[in-house]
Amino acid sequence: MLIFNMKRVAIYIDGSNFYFSVKKKFKCKIDIGKFCEKLTGNDNLVKINYYIAPVNRMSNPEMYSEQQKFFDKLSKIKNLKIILGRLEKRKRDGKIYFIEKATDVNLALDLVLDSQAEEFDKAFLISNDGDFSGAVKAAVERFKREIVYAAIGSLKTVSHHLKEVSSDTLDINEDFIEDLKL
Repeated sequence: MLIFNMKRVAIYIDGSNFYFSVKKKFKCKIDIGKFCEKLTGNDNLVKINYYIAPVNRMSNPEMYSEQQKFFDKLSKIKNLKIILGRLEKRKRDGKIYFIEKATDVNLALDLVLDSQAEEFDKAFLISNDGDFSGAVKAAVERFKREIVYAAIGSLKTVSHHLKEVSSDTLDINEDFIEDLKL
C-alpha cells in the first residue's frame, strides 16, 4: 500500500541540552535512533542533525574516550550527521571550566537554511533553549514549515518562547520514552 501523504521529517538535536534534560527528568539514557523513529512515526525521516562540542582529548582523556564511543554509536544511525561546535576554556574565580560555542548557531542556521531550501515538510527541535525561538519563528512564518518543539523537562525548564512560536509542542514524558531506555 502506498502512502501519499508522508511528510519529509528532519530532526535537529541540541546534544548537550538533550542529554542533560533526559538525565534530569528521567534519570536514564535513551536510544537516540529509536527516539527519532518514534518522533517520525509513519513519515519519511530525511535527516537527523546532532549538534555537540567535542571534548578535548588532552583536557579530559577519559571523557574524550567516552564521547568517541558515543559518536561511534551515533554514526550507525541512518541519516544522522554530527555537527561539531567547540569547547572554549574559561577561568573564573581561579576555576577553569569550558563553555560550548557554535553549536546553537549551527543548529539555528541549519534550521533556517534547510527550511528555505525546502529540505523538509516537518521538523522536530529537541532543545529547551529559548534562544532558538527566532530561527523557529522564521521557519514557521517565513518559510511555512511545520516545526514541532519536543519539550523535555519540567515547567521550569521547558521554553515558553519556543512553545509560542512553534507549530506544535510535543511533551516528551515517561510514557513516550518507556521503551527507549538504555
